[in-house]
Amino acid sequence: MSLCINPKCQNPDNPDNLLYCQSCQSNLLLEGRYRVTRLLSDEGGFADTYEVKDLSTIPKVFKVLKKDTSKAIELFQREAKVLQELNHPGIPKAEEYFVFSPNNSQKTIHCLVMEKIEGDNLDKWLEKRGNKPISEKRVIEWLTQLANILHEVHQRQLFHRDIKPSNIMLKPDGQLVLIDFGIVRQITETYEQKKNNWKITNFITSGYSPYEQIEGCAVPQSDFFALGRTFVHLLTGKHPSDMRDDPHGDPDTVKLNWRTENSEISPVVADFIDQLMAFSYKDRPANTQVILEQLAEIEQTLYPNTQQLQQLQSPTATNWSNDIADYVFGDLSSCHSASVNSLAISADGQTLVSGGADQMIKVWNLANEEETHSFNHADGVLSVAISSDGQLIASGSVNKTIKVWNLETQKAPQVLTGHSGQVMSLAFHPNKNNILFSGSGDKTIKIWDIKKQTFTHNHTKHSSGVTSIAVSPDGKTIVSGSYDKTIIILPDQILEGHSDIVFSAAISPDGQTVISGSRDKEIKVWNVKTGKLLYSLTGHEGSVLSIAISPDGKTLFSGSEDKTVKVWDLTTQQEVNTLTKYLDAVKSLVISPDGKTLISGSHDGIIKIWSVQ
Repeated sequence: MSLCINPKCQNPDNPDNLLYCQSCQSNLLLEGRYRVTRLLSDEGGFADTYEVKDLSTIPKVFKVLKKDTSKAIELFQREAKVLQELNHPGIPKAEEYFVFSPNNSQKTIHCLVMEKIEGDNLDKWLEKRGNKPISEKRVIEWLTQLANILHEVHQRQLFHRDIKPSNIMLKPDGQLVLIDFGIVRQITETYEQKKNNWKITNFITSGYSPYEQIEGCAVPQSDFFALGRTFVHLLTGKHPSDMRDDPHGDPDTVKLNWRTENSEISPVVADFIDQLMAFSYKDRPANTQVILEQLAEIEQTLYPNTQQLQQLQSPTATNWSNDIADYVFGDLSSCHSASVNSLAISADGQTLVSGGADQMIKVWNLANEEETHSFNHADGVLSVAISSDGQLIASGSVNKTIKVWNLETQKAPQVLTGHSGQVMSLAFHPNKNNILFSGSGDKTIKIWDIKKQTFTHNHTKHSSGVTSIAVSPDGKTIVSGSYDKTIIILPDQILEGHSDIVFSAAISPDGQTVISGSRDKEIKVWNVKTGKLLYSLTGHEGSVLSIAISPDGKTLFSGSEDKTVKVWDLTTQQEVNTLTKYLDAVKSLVISPDGKTLISGSHDGIIKIWSVQ
């Protein structure tokens, strides 16, 4: 389904294979890349919200401004600018702002494409659990998350002005995300002048907005009031306006009689929430740092052993600058007879997959170091990948095909055809086992739907063969390296700086940086958002053929044609170790999920395991 966003279109529903609306002839492929697939919400008075897909096939949120007043446009553009500047896992990322003109219309429609946050807002979440109040421990956890998010906002001299349960999303992984920055405001000299003259446009949400905001004079501490009212709602299951001390009093200024609604809340937590909701903003915490410090004290008071227990349970930092134990993996009968071109490790760290120039794909149980499966691709294997559930193995070959092997059914493999060059790199989507990415010598990157046995997207930005592909842990960023000496962050951000072929590329666990290795013997570290080169690492005497980043994002491993693996501290940007024993050119590297085991594959067909002693 492809929806037309022309507000005057009589029949906006269209098949998804059309470029223009059947009814009004307006463009359906917005900006040449976005296709609107479904309406998410038209209940807001400010904007309608849709779902769109682009070449990455990852669903995104698409906001379309309803009003065309100068104030509405100003707020909409401000929201886009703010979300493009902010960078925090608790804040949705804006991708693109543009205007669209429907066919035969002078009207311009303002549009914003942004990250889609999976999950429920806290209003819906609370309703689905029968308005059962949350626990005190959850209060401290969530307050800490939101205070950290607000710290990022306030540090930029911004404040949100519309915090409430429906504007806070709970993702499946437990992360809270603050949404709807439509009325965010920046603290500037102009703002202060308008505030002093009572000329600020006031936006309020009954029950959550403080008095100074109602009077058109909001300050950063206004967000703290709304935060306190939000947690009153979460702790009682009732809207704040339903708990007024005086039922006949002004709903926006009267105090709340909320503590009687939850007898299990401790006085120290209740007092803190009341402080957040103090009538005068001067009686509230001064800033987010004060809030975080107070929350830490409260947590230590209520749960004195929590911090100690967390320290005992957290893994010890892995020091790769120490002596490293190494050994050859597998016995002579099961090793590859030619170059080990690619390695992949399962998400649980139990399974290793290797692919070699000997046409073989081997699957190993890392616990007992035994080979469990062996497949023949019928030509040299250049790349392998394993799905997040550990059931699917994909191999890419010199013969331009991809084969997908199911370890559970062990049936004949699916064969994916479409590349006209060698398949040099593969990666599964981290959350969708049926989505596979491939890079080829034919200069393209393809995105495959394994169930349908066909590719859904074909990227052709590189001017020469694609040597490597990396996908971020959240599946939202795709990076490629190429013979053309560039790295591309899909769809079209080009990173230039290497003077020769880029053989390897990786994305940091937090998704913030890209690291590349090249035949120019250099490793470069780039900022994903800006595309700027942060720094380079030098020391190899040959091409950098493979790289791997530790799960904590602090350590980088690089394998080279110079027959070494170098270990780099990304914090200090220094080399801390060099592994050289019994190595040939190191074609492939993977790191275990616990960060304690490095596995290398080399040109001589040997797989080696390196571990911290």
